[in-house]
Amino acid sequence: MSIPSVADYERLGTERDVALNRADLPLHCPRDDAADWCAHPRVFLPIEKSPQQSCRCPYCGTLYRLVD
Repeated sequence: MSIPSVADYERLGTERDVALNRADLPLHCPRDDAADWCAHPRVFLPIEKSPQQSCRCPYCGTLYRLVD
């Protein structure tokens, strides 16, 4: 486990609305670029089956939107 940097603290909680492309599927949260020290259990989100093409993570509340 790495020591959190200032950039990790600044990013935490700021990326609460994330736009994705179909190339990013399957969607899981946290994403691979999330810092390990602040991660929750990985959950796969069926965004492509949603009528609104969006879904919210039940753990952290991040809203993901499919834009293409």
